[in-house]
Amino acid sequence: MSGALKKWLVMNMMSYTIFVYVGIFVNLFIWEKHRLIFDVAWFNLLMFFTWAFAFAAAAHLLSRFTIRVLLGISAASGGTAFALLSFVELDNRLVWIACIGIPVGIMYGFFSAAQNLSVSMSGSSAELGHYFTAAGSIQQVVTLAVPLLSAIAIHYFGYSSTFVLMLVFLVVMLLFSFAMPKISLRAEIREVRPSVLGWYRSVVSGNPSLRWFSASNLAAGVFLQFQQLFLLIFTFSVTENKFWIAGLNALYTLATLLGLLAYRKLRLQDHTLLGAGCLLLACGFLIVLVPVKPVLIVSNLLTAVGMFCFGAAWNTMQFKLIKPYSKSGQAGLLVWRETLICVTRIATLLIVLSVESLRGPIFVGLIAISLLCLCAVPYFEYRAKKAMPAPEEQSGQSAGNRAGREEPASL
Repeated sequence: MSGALKKWLVMNMMSYTIFVYVGIFVNLFIWEKHRLIFDVAWFNLLMFFTWAFAFAAAAHLLSRFTIRVLLGISAASGGTAFALLSFVELDNRLVWIACIGIPVGIMYGFFSAAQNLSVSMSGSSAELGHYFTAAGSIQQVVTLAVPLLSAIAIHYFGYSSTFVLMLVFLVVMLLFSFAMPKISLRAEIREVRPSVLGWYRSVVSGNPSLRWFSASNLAAGVFLQFQQLFLLIFTFSVTENKFWIAGLNALYTLATLLGLLAYRKLRLQDHTLLGAGCLLLACGFLIVLVPVKPVLIVSNLLTAVGMFCFGAAWNTMQFKLIKPYSKSGQAGLLVWRETLICVTRIATLLIVLSVESLRGPIFVGLIAISLLCLCAVPYFEYRAKKAMPAPEEQSGQSAGNRAGREEPASL
């Protein structure tokens, strides 16, 4: 594994600490006031809406600056969010949630852009699988430790103590960003760049592999958002005791680590691992139609392991498809990928705003749509891989396509 990827693993350990805390305890902090699905959905909706624009803006800035600047903006935005959580509370709750969700979205968007663009340029196709597996392992360890330690701190010192602790982690993240590789797209970008629509017509629409790639991302956004949001809602529905939440989260993480051990022992191919993840996720989605507490816990166990299998395989397959393109071509495709995922995440959250209970027809409809999208992803990935040009065709086309592929969209 390259030195740049190893540095990203260290950065991931710090960032995951912050992201895991936000994913559980900021959502819980918002949920505890009125226990409304709407409040949590509103926070996540604004977060992902901002995330999409932040990712595109970060890719544009990379044509002038290095990823160090992107990571600095990410850390500063996260610091703003935790400062607001610590010192500001408005009478209008929706506006207050928006004030938290927007900087959190900027933090995620800039970090995700820096990571994805850097990773796609830093390692070989063979290294990507090792990187995503190692990153998944680090994430599981952090996911195991952070909730328990945060629950202890909140129990004895209140939420404010953990907000301050997250600010400390953000400062460390900011300092470590100066040690990251000076990766940018300055040498790759020409003065004249096509519009988003022009770039799409020249690069994506004429490439069958990228059309299936796009369909895969649209489908993935739906069930990724369903799984992420309702894993939290199911957990909060079981208990609001922070120690129990931490304990349940540890249980989900241990189940995922067992999945990791099985993956390493069996050495499954990407498509096999993706299929196994989809099967576990489908089972987890279906059993919540019996909304009793033990079943909700089992559902989260299945979807936690399923998401590890799905994420490791799907991300590896997607980055392998992007890898043959030039650096700026990779940037354009990653912006396109993130935009598609965020679009369907936002669409899903708009529907979730109308969900009032886990027994209603809207919730059942969401499960059906999520299952259809989940089952479609392996098919789309298979078609994308099948439609990829042969290696000799890619090398032969690289010079001729460089003008079209090297130009990221003007965002």
